[in-house]
Amino acid sequence: MTLAILRRPALAATALALAGAALTSGTASAAPAPTASGYCHVSGLGGDYICEYGESWQTYPNGQRQVFIVGTDFAVWTRYSHADGNWSGWQSMGGRAASGVRVEGNNTWNPTISHVGTDGDRWYRHRLISGSWTNWQK
Repeated sequence: MTLAILRRPALAATALALAGAALTSGTASAAPAPTASGYCHVSGLGGDYICEYGESWQTYPNGQRQVFIVGTDFAVWTRYSHADGNWSGWQSMGGRAASGVRVEGNNTWNPTISHVGTDGDRWYRHRLISGSWTNWQK
């Protein structure tokens, strides 16, 4: 009986340790599975990006969408949907990212995107009413 009582706390501690290891190892993450080279692909749209930086999506008021990724060259890349449902080709927005892209202003016509640059500063671009984007600025 004494041996069974001692085993239960040990089993519970082992289970907790394994659960904690699983959570910190990233298995509980919703991030895409990396390819052998550490790059992921935007589902249905192609384009290689650094898995750890993920994808960022913008939805405009008319339902059109735009995706932002950090490419294998560490620049920000984007594709957007057209009204007819087709997608643009990949376009470089430049920059030198050391983080994923953050989108602020979802479901508006004028979102702001940002990322942390290799210099450690946060860099921003803002979409104008015309549809063009400002240059990167701190």
